[in-house]
Amino acid sequence: MTTRILHVSDTHIGYQQYRNTTRREDFFDAFEQTLEIARGEHPDHDNEPVDAVLHTGDLFDDQLTSFDDVYACHEALRELRKANIPFYVIVGNHELRRNTDFVDEFVLTGDAIRLTHTPTTINGDVALYGIDSVKGPDWEDADFSLEPADEGLVRLVAMHQLFSPPIDPVGHDSSNILDLDPVFDRFGTDVDGIALGDCHERMGDTCRGVPVWYPGSTERTTRDTPQPSVDLLTIRPDEDSPINRERLLLDTREFIEIDIEFGESDTFDLVERKIQEKGPVEDAVVFVDVSGAENGVTKQGILDYLHARDVVHADVTDERVVEAITGDLGDLDTESEIDVDAELNDAVGELDISEEARELEDMLRNADPDLADTRRRANAKERFHELASERFGDTSTEGDA
Repeated sequence: MTTRILHVSDTHIGYQQYRNTTRREDFFDAFEQTLEIARGEHPDHDNEPVDAVLHTGDLFDDQLTSFDDVYACHEALRELRKANIPFYVIVGNHELRRNTDFVDEFVLTGDAIRLTHTPTTINGDVALYGIDSVKGPDWEDADFSLEPADEGLVRLVAMHQLFSPPIDPVGHDSSNILDLDPVFDRFGTDVDGIALGDCHERMGDTCRGVPVWYPGSTERTTRDTPQPSVDLLTIRPDEDSPINRERLLLDTREFIEIDIEFGESDTFDLVERKIQEKGPVEDAVVFVDVSGAENGVTKQGILDYLHARDVVHADVTDERVVEAITGDLGDLDTESEIDVDAELNDAVGELDISEEARELEDMLRNADPDLADTRRRANAKERFHELASERFGDTSTEGDA
């Protein structure tokens, strides 16, 4: 028998990107699109309804997601249940709480099924396991043992971590990337595939001959996030390679990048021409990178021009300002050069704050510049809870208030 599972991850419902309410709505719209695909109702895809939806974590963006977002998600999952399509889920690092998680409510009402170390069987073909996100300090002692599944089932494990493979540590913040290979020994049983969440870029590889993959996020969480998508898994137990993965793109808001290099004689006409060349920018998120000669065209002028064309969000980076500052600094004597980090360290040192607060400030300010804002925030939030627990004991209730 053939089993089709829609693999979805990192929907981050409730994320108000750029502090923009429209972008908050976009994240929920993308989630609803995934459920349309699952029901076979998405206008851009002609797939039949799937047998199940698998969500590998970060359904919500925050531990303190608003009631409105939780209620809207509840309604959407209720429609999926009416179509007799089960929604299997694990908990990601963004929404992980020390007591009851949001998804527990959906489990209580029958709108979701939380995966565990005990296999959940689909169609008599697939055994699904789930392991929630594990925090760094708990990693070595975490229990990953899985109960054996019946013979002949395709064993698929859902996890929410950053693993290599499939992530190449080169070009990423390697401090957060774990080695996947030893995890297989901790399962205590053979598995046929690992469906992952946490990385917002779609990628896949094999480890010990077993396919491992990320479907990517359903919305762009950063400027350089690739086109959002989900994976349609077609599982045929009788084949040598039982798991086939097909990428299905989502219809999300357009992100437009525009480079403008000014010559000394260029005026604002160049800005207008470059933007018009990109086509309509209305309702888009637009990034403009400015470089070249200083000519009186300002960052604010470009922002005003874009907002007048009803963009959802505009961001302008003026490299000419950076070049001017670094050029001035280059002319300074060594004794008079400005050490910004040293100045900030001195300023923070004069503040009447706790050692814990100093650690969090340092963690945020000195984070890897390639680290996404969402990941930087999640790391700081995780460390905050650890520090609070160390100082006050069990703060699960207060910490989530």
